[in-house]
Amino acid sequence: MKFFSWRRANAILSKEFKHILRDPFTLMMALMLPLLIVLILGSSIEFNIKHINMTYVDNDKTMSSRKLVETFGSSGYFKPHDVINPDSLFDDIVAGRARVGLVIPPGFEKDVFTDNGASVQILVDGTESSSISSVSNYLMTINRNSWFKIHDVPVAMASENPKYKIRYLFNPELNSRWFAVPGLSAVIIALVAIMLTTLTICREWERGSMEMLLSTPATRLEIIVGKVAPYALLSFIGFLLVFFVARIVFGVPFVGAYWQLVLGTLLFILGYLAIGLLISVSTKKQEVAIQYAAIIGLLPTVILSGFVFPIEYMSRGYRIVSSLFPARFYMDITRDQFLKGSLFVDIWWLYVILACQAIVIIVFSVFRFKRSLE
Repeated sequence: MKFFSWRRANAILSKEFKHILRDPFTLMMALMLPLLIVLILGSSIEFNIKHINMTYVDNDKTMSSRKLVETFGSSGYFKPHDVINPDSLFDDIVAGRARVGLVIPPGFEKDVFTDNGASVQILVDGTESSSISSVSNYLMTINRNSWFKIHDVPVAMASENPKYKIRYLFNPELNSRWFAVPGLSAVIIALVAIMLTTLTICREWERGSMEMLLSTPATRLEIIVGKVAPYALLSFIGFLLVFFVARIVFGVPFVGAYWQLVLGTLLFILGYLAIGLLISVSTKKQEVAIQYAAIIGLLPTVILSGFVFPIEYMSRGYRIVSSLFPARFYMDITRDQFLKGSLFVDIWWLYVILACQAIVIIVFSVFRFKRSLE
């Protein structure tokens, strides 16, 4: 008997496709779930913080103090509203009605035109540390703009030495969706690929149909190929849906090569299908498999892939752990191809790592599949 026969593998593949077409839950999970995730998360994720509630106390009540408050309001980053005294300002921050407080002291206008300048007190809610750096940057810009506004000096006429002309490459508007939506494709593909493979194959074990399949002349490798190939196709269709939503709905540009993105996606799908296969042949129960899929597949994809937290800022140990998962390298490929468009010769090593990871996991899955039947 041949070690591998495409005829036998294709028979299993055809049977699996018929099961999928008769199972609306599988189709919905493979096709509708990616659309829902990218639409909901793509619309809700926003790293550019705007319209921050701010309370202020104006103890000076002069033209200069009003110009200072107007600078905050016209920036688009803050929504100022006045309170009676500093105690009310502090209470608003404690109650969560405001995240920034501004206290303008008496004599502000008189001091602002002196050599020493004037000072104001700003209170910032420090419980959300992820937004502190953004708020600090906003305050520095507003501080500069308010000085020009109070002194009636056009910003364009200001003499600065040296002059900084900043140009943001690849994402000139610093649009957070351009950064987040391509990364979502990795999370969605990982979720769909690992869940589909894990649940469907575990269902075969629980129903006893896997033992019937193993009694046929088909080898274990043919069974694996026939069972996994349909879900590889469904996962890739899910990726295409996410890609079109990113381009059409969210307007994310694509400047790279399509074949490079497709190649990286196929390798990534193969790796996560292999992880799902490994979980299914190791647990054989859907309840246990779901837990393993969440712990091994979903959580590292979100936390250790660079989707939320930059890899270079993690400790060395976490960087090593993140390198064990394909999402770490696919995240670099998809963001690069959407926004930068690097040539293959510049990022070839990412594809090599993805291919090696997929091969290792598949070989181990086949080995584990064989052991579990003895």
